[in-house]
Amino acid sequence: MTRENTRLFVIADPTATHQVALVKALLIAKMANCEIHAFLCVYREISESDEFASRHDFKHQTLNDAKKWLDEQLEPCRVAGIPVTSEVVWNSRWHDAALHSIVKAGCDLVIKSSYHHSKSRRFYTTTSDFNLMRHCACPILFTRQTQEWQSNRLLACVDLESTDNRHARLNGVVVRDARALADIVGMELYIAAAHRGEIDADNLPIKGHGHEVSLQQLAELFEVDESHIYLRKGETIATLKGICDEIDPSIVIMGTLARTGISGKLIGNTAEKLLDQIEADVLTVN
Repeated sequence: MTRENTRLFVIADPTATHQVALVKALLIAKMANCEIHAFLCVYREISESDEFASRHDFKHQTLNDAKKWLDEQLEPCRVAGIPVTSEVVWNSRWHDAALHSIVKAGCDLVIKSSYHHSKSRRFYTTTSDFNLMRHCACPILFTRQTQEWQSNRLLACVDLESTDNRHARLNGVVVRDARALADIVGMELYIAAAHRGEIDADNLPIKGHGHEVSLQQLAELFEVDESHIYLRKGETIATLKGICDEIDPSIVIMGTLARTGISGKLIGNTAEKLLDQIEADVLTVN
């Protein structure tokens, strides 16, 4: 993502009265030189096609109605002079269709509406949010609120305890995309990290070895003011939620690593869990 020529992929929700994702996309597009590509997936069972002469006619009419509806939703973008394209597809698995279209459209940021899910629903079902964040190659902004962001704070959450290369790479991606988005939307960048034990400087690309890392070192590493570093000891989810409650960021950025099988359901993913516990918009990267 950059301030220039960023292309936004907006997933429209045909079941919603208010298109929250489109509102946020328009807000971002007005702040920067962005294009919007709106995506809508529709599907109806054959049992609903009785009044049509053929299944083909039924599908054709459904797609035409959906295209007309989507064009109506995009009118505020056109009035604002934002370059916009649209796409309507027929698929019973909309998240799979979206993943394919995201790659085809060559977008830099996906924007999708979201809402809180109960723990039981997250455990027993693989929600569309999870499918997207685990498999999408570009950042996804999950948004719940139609109004403009209330604070100018953007919080990037990093993992400073893990020593494997995947987490080290992911930290770099999180901070890079957080800085880019902060520049686009005009927010200040904050960094948060929860830890249970001591954080060894040997595990991070900073000066000094064999000792506990300091706030000053982290500030230099992430190129932010020391007052913008929140390093707290405690359980990850509760600690990060506490930091969010304290500084009230408008956007929280987190990395996500795919987990599969029963261990993935039991252990979960920090981004997936925090998504259901905070009110801020959440940007996930992988």
